[in-house]
Amino acid sequence: MIFPTLRLAALASLAAAAPAAADHGGPLRSAPMSPLTAAILFAGLALLVGAVVIVVVRVLTKDRDVPEDR
Repeated sequence: MIFPTLRLAALASLAAAAPAAADHGGPLRSAPMSPLTAAILFAGLALLVGAVVIVVVRVLTKDRDVPEDR
């Protein structure tokens, strides 16, 4: 008894969702950059962020000329 009701509910939800085409109008219709350009841009930004993180860590963990106990 549950299976026919479940099947009917699944078919009804699929039929209701079918007209939604997910087509965005306006400037979102075509991408402003090619995928290769976007990949190169974001790879460069990731490299820059990594370099900044390394510099900040090195500055924060720099030796403070504390004499060692031997």
